[in-house]
Amino acid sequence: MIPISDINPAKNTPVISRIFMISAVLIFILIQPKNQIELINFFYQYSAIPCEIVNFAPLSESQFYNNNCFYDQFKIIFPEKNLYLSVIFANFFHANFLHILGNLWSFWIFGNNVEDKLGKLNYLFFLLIVGMTSIISHAYLNQDSLIPIVGASGIVSGLMGAYVYMFPNAKLLVLVPFGFLFPTTIKAKFFMIFWFISQIFIALGDQNISWEAHVGGFIFGYLLLRIFSNKRYNV
Repeated sequence: MIPISDINPAKNTPVISRIFMISAVLIFILIQPKNQIELINFFYQYSAIPCEIVNFAPLSESQFYNNNCFYDQFKIIFPEKNLYLSVIFANFFHANFLHILGNLWSFWIFGNNVEDKLGKLNYLFFLLIVGMTSIISHAYLNQDSLIPIVGASGIVSGLMGAYVYMFPNAKLLVLVPFGFLFPTTIKAKFFMIFWFISQIFIALGDQNISWEAHVGGFIFGYLLLRIFSNKRYNV
């Protein structure tokens, strides 16, 4: 199922959501290199990498060229790399146009309502915490990986978890691929069950997608709202 929109209008202007989305688009257009080789180097220089997070040290030449996280850490490739910031930056980077389009589309569907109810400051902290937690979840489960983590999908998954906690019965307009795409509505809680199961199949079939960040972000977003006893809404 492909989410198109929700039938759940927000009452307040989603300022933080707009700032996040505009920032991601500007970074994609103005900062990220367009050449594929330069883009890969850019991700290695600025984005989060599981091996670096686990060792808390930037990659060395021997680790990179041998594709092995446990090689000697001599001759660091990017010695000035800030590993703390890399965990934040990774949420704003995207591999291509479809990647950023899919993430930001879903971000808007679920984010504006979550921001509406949490308030701007709480929502900002929510995004930061969920974004970092989803990336750390991926790194913990892929400790020897040298592949950079990029994309806002962990945050989007956290927003989905928060959304289904607060608005379990909200109606979503989705496209269902059944030979052809046809629109229908479905309650958020049923859509999330379908989405969660789909992550298992993604994990089995495509190792280039960070299902760990998706699942980790979703669970943490849901639990964060539940632990702090945020109100649930009937829509």
